[in-house]
Amino acid sequence: MSAKEKHSRESLPEQETPVEKGFGERFEAEIGTQSRAFFEKLVEHWQKIAAAAGVFVVLVAGYAGFNAYQERQLTNSEQALSQALLENQGTERLEALMRLRGELAKPLLPRHHLEAAKAAQDVGDWATALEYWKLLVEVGPDNWKSLARMGRATALLHLGQADEAVTELTALRTRASEEFLPIVLLQLAEAAEAAGNWELALRTFEELQAREDGRQSDYLAFKANQIRQRMAGESS
Repeated sequence: MSAKEKHSRESLPEQETPVEKGFGERFEAEIGTQSRAFFEKLVEHWQKIAAAAGVFVVLVAGYAGFNAYQERQLTNSEQALSQALLENQGTERLEALMRLRGELAKPLLPRHHLEAAKAAQDVGDWATALEYWKLLVEVGPDNWKSLARMGRATALLHLGQADEAVTELTALRTRASEEFLPIVLLQLAEAAEAAGNWELALRTFEELQAREDGRQSDYLAFKANQIRQRMAGESS
């Protein structure tokens, strides 16, 4: 080898071996600094995220358990209510139903209140009947409310509160279906008569006569004439 070639080789600087970039640098180069920052934040808090996910799983499991509890409560309530109705009559039935108050599942409350109101009426406990009819108006489905208001008006009449019964029935007649209306009108006429509201009683009995199909025509004619006589006697 000549001296010139030797000098040329010695004068060339040694090339440094490229340093391999770390994962973070490669990650940053590929997706950018902001994304890397987010990634680092995600890694930093992965334990918290995992813990939150675990809590969510526990909550879902708890909700499923609560649903199962509600189903058991409903089944137990149905059995208790059926037992009270099947095994008791008269005052004993009413007492059994009253003991169940506050212990039944919510979906069964309308049926419970209806049965308790009927049981109270059967034994002549009109104050208790009124209480349960009122409860049924509050919690019962819409298609039960007319029946509940009729029951409430009946209880009011038996308790000597005829004016309140008239108010209840006057409001009810505007909501009653065509099929249910004759029953409401008959009770309204009787309540108005009991309250001494002769004009309303006569007007309602006459309305019933106009709607009558013949089954109660004699009774309605008798009541209308009776009220006319009372009105004539008071005016003379």
